[in-house]
Amino acid sequence: MAGALFQRLQKRTGSSELASAAVQGVADRLGLMWVDPLDEQLAGLALCATGDSPETVSKILSWKDFEGFCSKMLRAKGYLVREDIYLKKPRAQVDVLGVSGGISLAVDCKHWSRSSGYSALGTLVDSQKARARRLHDTLDVIGPIAAVILTLTDQGARFVNGGAIVPIFAFRDFLDSVDAHRERLELV
Repeated sequence: MAGALFQRLQKRTGSSELASAAVQGVADRLGLMWVDPLDEQLAGLALCATGDSPETVSKILSWKDFEGFCSKMLRAKGYLVREDIYLKKPRAQVDVLGVSGGISLAVDCKHWSRSSGYSALGTLVDSQKARARRLHDTLDVIGPIAAVILTLTDQGARFVNGGAIVPIFAFRDFLDSVDAHRERLELV
């Protein structure tokens, strides 16, 4: 059964076949193989690519779907993935941890559509770096961890306070080149 985002894409494109082709096009752009043509996460990105505003999509796409999409991308790039990691004393959560033989990524998934200023992004990154440090100290993680803020929309900045700000459409390229950004990332 098609979800709300796929149904909206179907209306926008005019047919189920064209909507499925749009979903596959997004999957191809992101380097994903063997996708469900009714995938709600990809349908949301296809809607953005065909002119729907990220604000509209973010109202329909759940935060859990957005985190699931992040995990799917990391797995497609060979990362081992853990989701919803809860830390105690003080209580904190890491949305997604991608572990690789090189740099591991502590990802905070922000599926809101608003734009944030440099200072607000810096605060988000600083908090994520603190959670990444705690993860590194708590878990048996191979290699250093970088703080990443994954957003639905382009926030303009790419690196703030030693963390990466990555819009979802640039996530694949970021994952392909994370080692090249080592100098710009504060690794814990």
